[in-house]
Amino acid sequence: MARRGQKKHLKRLPAPRHWPIKRKAGKFTTRVIPGPHPKEHCLTLAILLREVLSYAENMREVKAILNTGQVIVDGRVRKEPRYPVGLMDVIEIKNSGDRFRLLPKKGGGLRLVRIDESEIGYKLCRIEKKIMVPGGKLQMTLHDGRNILLADGEKPSDYKTLDTLKITVPEQKLVSKIPLETGVYAIVTQGRNIGIEGKVVEIERRFGTHASTVTIEDPNGNRFQTALEYVFAVGKDKPEVSLSYEGVVNE
Repeated sequence: MARRGQKKHLKRLPAPRHWPIKRKAGKFTTRVIPGPHPKEHCLTLAILLREVLSYAENMREVKAILNTGQVIVDGRVRKEPRYPVGLMDVIEIKNSGDRFRLLPKKGGGLRLVRIDESEIGYKLCRIEKKIMVPGGKLQMTLHDGRNILLADGEKPSDYKTLDTLKITVPEQKLVSKIPLETGVYAIVTQGRNIGIEGKVVEIERRFGTHASTVTIEDPNGNRFQTALEYVFAVGKDKPEVSLSYEGVVNE
């Protein structure tokens, strides 16, 4: 009989290179289930609890933690060890009181940044696509798989692809918009300059794949150039989420 559904296991050697796992410590690791983030840009909850936070030593302990409802992702309890968590996701551990946000790490991968209680109620999401749905409303597809309908009375032309939305979680109520334009504060999410943050100095738009470029100036005055698709606006004058490396876990 043929196998039904996707495989439930993944060998460690071909796993994404940014996963913080020991390649030769065993043969298999957890496989990402279909969810809000692609495999190349996320971690599973099992890897997060076991390898990154060291809350568990094996999968049995991971499942014991998750089954008690202690782990909350974007305001919702998650009990699946293979659930993917990625960029800008807010993670809260009830018993320990720890709260984190996932951000891109220099050199590749993701880093956990500790946040205070005031930040757990919202997250930043980038607009990846816009479509008109029946009824004449605009639907915006965000980077984490969410779909948000534009409220009545608002102009669809005010929201552009690659702009950032500040929304509440888990309600998904739109709080504010951060346009990707000159002068905003942004962070690079992919490419050679991943993890670099700073103000957008210049945007050059051209036709073609990765042809449009953005020049970013970091807090030290150094300038970097990257593809427009790799830039994630996080604030108009200053970041609206904590980006400090002082609160990084297992950096």
